[in-house]
Amino acid sequence: MSFKPEKNALNTLRVLIIVISVIFIGVVKIYVPVDIVVIIFAVAVILTDIFVMFVYLPLYFASLSYEMTDEKIIRHSGVFMKVHQSVRYSTVQYSTVVSTPFSDKTGLNFVILFVYGGSLRLLFLKKEDAMKILRRCGNVS
Repeated sequence: MSFKPEKNALNTLRVLIIVISVIFIGVVKIYVPVDIVVIIFAVAVILTDIFVMFVYLPLYFASLSYEMTDEKIIRHSGVFMKVHQSVRYSTVQYSTVVSTPFSDKTGLNFVILFVYGGSLRLLFLKKEDAMKILRRCGNVS
């Protein structure tokens, strides 16, 4: 069984980036009296936001996937360097589910599987997919 990240999460992250950037530029405008410095800072933030929102995040979401086999769950991710992580179900000590308000609409559901010496984070899942993963790990009936 294979899972892809929720598409609404990409748009939610884009909105959050815009809101945080506007707040950040506003705070700099209040505390830095030199207008040219504020303008240079604002341009740098806007260019960074454009790169992150329209280049990096779409590539990241395209590369992110989760695969469940009979014995383990595998996470495939990475934009510049591909990463493949796997965890056997038998090694999961406990798990945590993080859901935000309106997570059905935003796609911000996370499952964290804690294993001996580490953890595996499964990000931007649909709520139903998160529950399927928890049931398979044996942590939810």
